[in-house]
Amino acid sequence: MIKRIVKILVLLCTLCGEWSVAAPDAEESRHRDRDGYAAKLFDADGKFVGKVVFFNGFAEGGVILDLHGALVYAGINRVGTPAGDWSATQLEWWGAGAYFSGPNCSGTVYIAYPSEPFRPTAMVRSGATATLYVASEGPRQVVTVRSVEDRPGLCKAVDPPLEVQAWTVGSTFDLTQHYPELLRVGF
Repeated sequence: MIKRIVKILVLLCTLCGEWSVAAPDAEESRHRDRDGYAAKLFDADGKFVGKVVFFNGFAEGGVILDLHGALVYAGINRVGTPAGDWSATQLEWWGAGAYFSGPNCSGTVYIAYPSEPFRPTAMVRSGATATLYVASEGPRQVVTVRSVEDRPGLCKAVDPPLEVQAWTVGSTFDLTQHYPELLRVGF
């Protein structure tokens, strides 16, 4: 009988001990973001850009921005070299490229890739400047494409020209002007 009581007491103590440890963990996980445990993106000046989220296959994460009432996804990626070396800590703006009506990534810019549930965007890099092109409201249109920037900074000719469905540009946002590179992730 005494052995049974001891076993019950040991079991109760064990359960109470586990519960007291598990309860704060559950409470902590509910409030992690509020307490600062969510990864955040900062620009070169240390300015907070947004919480890091993972959304599509074009980047290693990114942030959701509110641009004049349109929610858009702005991707980030590690800074790389032409030799294929990647930085462990330095990040830059990165995203789906754009279609162009003219050769050599010139002319009218079109946005080809959706980014549901957010407004479709394309990211175009010209030197150190990264510009986010935001789709206008409304459906895609059939457009003629003569070149494409399929990755930021890499222009390819489309010959013969193709007719594709794409969005027209409603607005642009200079990412590097508002949030200069190099970017970093922190808490």
